[in-house]
Amino acid sequence: MKTRLKLGLLIVGMVGLLISQTTEAQSWGGKRKPGLADNWSINLNAGLTSFFGDLSKFDSEIMEKLTKESGPAFSGILTKEIFKSKLGVSGQLLYGTLKGENNSKVSFEASIIEYNAHIRFHLINLISPNNRSKMGIDMYGGIGQFLFKTTQYDYRNNENKIKIKDTGTPEFVYFFGAGLSYKALRNISVTIDMAMRQARNDYLDDFVKNNNNDYYSYLNMGLTYHIDSFKKSKGYRPTYTKSRPSGMLPMRRRR
Repeated sequence: MKTRLKLGLLIVGMVGLLISQTTEAQSWGGKRKPGLADNWSINLNAGLTSFFGDLSKFDSEIMEKLTKESGPAFSGILTKEIFKSKLGVSGQLLYGTLKGENNSKVSFEASIIEYNAHIRFHLINLISPNNRSKMGIDMYGGIGQFLFKTTQYDYRNNENKIKIKDTGTPEFVYFFGAGLSYKALRNISVTIDMAMRQARNDYLDDFVKNNNNDYYSYLNMGLTYHIDSFKKSKGYRPTYTKSRPSGMLPMRRRR
C-alpha cells in the first residue's frame, strides 16, 4: 500500500508540473508559450539488462557480466519537456531478461516487465540555457513497479530441481541513471544510456542468502524522435495598421 501511495504521489506531482506549463501567460514578441501538446519526444531503445544479487559472481568484471549474466532488453520512453527543455517528465515501459549463477551449482533465468515515471535533468541546458550544441547529457531518477517470472535450476546434491516463481503482484523499484545524446537530424537524436535499479525484495533470483535486495541494470542505445507539437498552431502574431504621414490628405478619384 505504501509503495502504491508513493507512486501515486509522484504521478500527481508530475501532472501538476505539466498543468502549470499550460497556465503561463503569453510572452511579448508574437510567440505563445509552449502548452501541453508541445515539446514531446519518443525514445525507442534496445540493450542488455544485467543482474546483481545472490546468484551473480561477475559483479566487478564488466565483460563477463555482459556476456554471462545479462540478457536482451528493449524499452520505450515518452517525455514531456518543461522549463524551456531544462527538465523532462518521462514514462517508460521496459522488457528485459536476466540470468545468473553462483559457485554452488544454482542458476536462474528471469524475465521482467517494468513501468515507471521519472524526471530527466538536461545538464547542458541547465548550465547554459542558450547553448546550440548537438550534444546532450542527461541525469535522471524515478520510481516504478515491475513483474517478473523466474526459473531456478538447482543441481546441488546431484539432483536436478527446477522451480518457477511467477509473481502476480507488482514489486516496487527505484532507479537512477545517466545518458548521452547527439542530435543527428533536426528531429532525431542518437542516445546511449545506463541506469541502475534496486528491487525492494530479494526474490528476483528466487534465492535468499544474505537478505540483501537484488539489483539490475539496463545499458542501451536508441533513437529519439522530437515532436514540436501534437497540434498545428498559428501562434500569436502582432497586427499593425498603416497610418498616413501627418499633413497628407486622401487622394481623390479622378472623374
